[in-house]
Amino acid sequence: MAKEKESNAIVKIGIFFMALGLLFVAAAGGLFAYNSVNDKNAGKTAQAIISTVEQAPKEETYTEDENGQKTVTVDGEKYIGVISIPSLSINLPVASEWSLAKLKYSPCLYSGSVFDGNAIICAHNYQSHFGSLRYASIGEKVYFTDVSGLTYTYKIVSVEQVDGYDVEGMKNNTGWDMTLFTCTYSGRQRVTVRLIRSESGT
Repeated sequence: MAKEKESNAIVKIGIFFMALGLLFVAAAGGLFAYNSVNDKNAGKTAQAIISTVEQAPKEETYTEDENGQKTVTVDGEKYIGVISIPSLSINLPVASEWSLAKLKYSPCLYSGSVFDGNAIICAHNYQSHFGSLRYASIGEKVYFTDVSGLTYTYKIVSVEQVDGYDVEGMKNNTGWDMTLFTCTYSGRQRVTVRLIRSESGT
């Protein structure tokens, strides 16, 4: 009788852990589906925005604030231009300031400015945003075109990971003209790409 009770207990424990495992699998599947939908929606929204941003120079719909920053307004949000990394198939609008809400739609200017040569641009790690940034290679070209049509050309000189809480390390500007970053899948670190400007023109 004791052995039978022990056997039943083992079976029950096995069933419990099996159910728990299935629950975790279902939760992971649900999270993946949720993230996939967000990624897809983020990509569609960014591409809808970018057409307006790219038309700004031709239609002269951009404005300039007291600090000299040029922006174009799309659906109530201000954008400063387009970031493009051809080798990674990245071509996205950049919002003039960052917030968690704005990051759902496009990369954002985290701090600094393109004009002053200390811009930091952040984005989610959606595949439709900066998800491929971890594959960036030193020497690759990056382009930023502002809303007035001026294009800045950069070269990648460093690809690193910065601790997610190391704000000063992220803002470290030892010779960089622009920094791009996105979080890793764990969220504990930031894939960080440093750029130097090589030329500018229209």
